[in-house]
Amino acid sequence: MTGGGARAAYQVGAARALFEISGKDQNFLQMISGNSAGAINSLYLAANAQDWDVATHNLIALWRGLTPQKIYDLRIKSISEIGLKWLGGTMFGGMTKDGSPLNHFLDTAPLRKLLTKEIDFTQVKRNLDSSHLSGISLATTNFNTGSNVVFYQSKEDIPQWSRTDRFSVKTNITVDHVMASSAIPFFFPPIQIQDSFYGDGCIRQTTPLSPAIHLGAEKIIAIGVRHPHNQDVVRTLTLAASKNPTLGQILGTMMNAIFLDSLEADVERLQRINSLIESNPNSSLKKIDILMLRPSKDLGKMTQKLNEELPRTLRYLLKGIGVSDDEGLDLLSYLAFDKAYTLPLMELGYDDTMKRRDEIARFIGA
Repeated sequence: MTGGGARAAYQVGAARALFEISGKDQNFLQMISGNSAGAINSLYLAANAQDWDVATHNLIALWRGLTPQKIYDLRIKSISEIGLKWLGGTMFGGMTKDGSPLNHFLDTAPLRKLLTKEIDFTQVKRNLDSSHLSGISLATTNFNTGSNVVFYQSKEDIPQWSRTDRFSVKTNITVDHVMASSAIPFFFPPIQIQDSFYGDGCIRQTTPLSPAIHLGAEKIIAIGVRHPHNQDVVRTLTLAASKNPTLGQILGTMMNAIFLDSLEADVERLQRINSLIESNPNSSLKKIDILMLRPSKDLGKMTQKLNEELPRTLRYLLKGIGVSDDEGLDLLSYLAFDKAYTLPLMELGYDDTMKRRDEIARFIGA
């Protein structure tokens, strides 16, 4: 499950449909790998893998109850304190009076409280020990080295792996790891794990399928959150006249690059490798089947007219960087943890997946 902030609600509907297609209360998925908000969904499912019916049903219920206030602190006092730090920081060379750096716009203490309440991290280990699950992983970005760091927990003794600018660490995953993986750059604060600070796993995760493969996956279902674009339409829009972009539009484009591009590229790479393996029966490489699920609608455009549904404080902040009913919609889609947006996304994820029921059933052998 890839990242995408509030867009990850799409994954929840897709996961419920996948369970219904499989018809398996237990041993439906052997391993789960997630980045950013996808890591939250992954850990919740891992903690409830002893019953996939209950797990997917309750994950939907959890997202139904989400509000922006349960993700970040929108009290005027909290927003004002952060705002004053930024104002003062510009006068002190990017540092606050207490010497701490300016590195986020929102306080995510409510999200930590929610995850601590809703995810039983000790149950993840019990599910691994009882073979309800064989592995779970999530990606983070280390701000000291810029490396992509995958934290994983597994039943088998899977050795740690290392590649250029990315490596893994075997550990018991905690709320700190999930908070780090989902720490959206600029907006959410970096999270300290032991002696170092980490942020969103999608920032440097160029190979999001890699952790699942290292954990032993032979088949992968990848759930993306980007609607496939018609290249001719994109080309026309790209070359057409446009207005000078707002900061919200620029940030939205940056978020898309961080959260959406790498999964599609990695799926294409794996498909090409599979084709080469098929054409060479003597290859020592192992074919890994891949099924990609993607939304049939543009999730960014589904935020149109959503501003009025959001808390006034959040609307005020977003308006200041150019987010309106018509502009900066991609950025809004990452922060709009409101049922007016997430419920339609869950329904779309469920419906899109069910429309491919026969294909999926053949893929998973149901």
